[in-house]
Amino acid sequence: MKWSSVFTFIFCLFLLFSCAHEEFRSPAQESAKSRHVVFDIDWTIVTEVTRESAKIPKNKRIIEVQGKHYYINEGLEEFVNEILSHPEMKVSFYSGGKKARNEELLSKIKLKNGKSLKDIAYKILNNEDLIDVPGALPEWRFSEKHKKDLSKVSKDLSELIMFDDTAHFVFEGKELQSNHVFFIGTAFEYFDNFEEARNLSGDYIPKSYEEWLLNQKKLLILQGAFKEAYEEAVDGKMSFAEAMKQKEELLNLKDHYWNEHSRRYFKMMGGRAPVQIKLPSNDCLQGMRVIMGL
Repeated sequence: MKWSSVFTFIFCLFLLFSCAHEEFRSPAQESAKSRHVVFDIDWTIVTEVTRESAKIPKNKRIIEVQGKHYYINEGLEEFVNEILSHPEMKVSFYSGGKKARNEELLSKIKLKNGKSLKDIAYKILNNEDLIDVPGALPEWRFSEKHKKDLSKVSKDLSELIMFDDTAHFVFEGKELQSNHVFFIGTAFEYFDNFEEARNLSGDYIPKSYEEWLLNQKKLLILQGAFKEAYEEAVDGKMSFAEAMKQKEELLNLKDHYWNEHSRRYFKMMGGRAPVQIKLPSNDCLQGMRVIMGL
């Protein structure tokens, strides 16, 4: 009887240890693998305030870094909070700017919990982390002479997407990194309202109120796209990168006009898109249907 009791006691301890080990081990094994959102900085999450009339920080979203003023693009903090609400999501930043400037800028953008974007960043990659293109000519643009290497953020690019206002600023190796870049369209200059831009012209000047508003609300639209793409990735319908690239195609932000998808994502985030829509010239009939709600 005595030895039987000892054996039973030891066997119970073994079961207890096994169960405890499983409880400790299972979450780590079964948790979703890391997914990554990488933000470019200039003209993606902030817009440099270049016009003298706008440099006085009358707007609380304008910060000063190393003698320059930057507007924190609307919806940034909410978007980052949305991403970080999912435990497996990581947020990084990859910019052609210098390390000191990038880190100071990110440290001045605060979330509701008091942490800065520098605090929450998984990685911050800078000018020093760019790859020089062999044989680049002096007259080439900066983004042609230097490239971002997304593998420095994660080796598994299937679960990574980068938001950038430059379409081809990534290194193309064995895997096409451009398949993991969500091109948000060329950004416009900062204007507090469209009236300030109405009589101006240029490649970086909005031509209409609708273009100005889309540029202002872009991050809110992207947050809506992210929410939907994340659910699709979790459901196993496709990888996170594939889901986000699908949203890029639907939104077509490079053309600077509202469509049914940008309106839907903006509405999802509590916004109200303009009734008037700037449309491609060959899509007038579809435009009338959208405006009329058909």
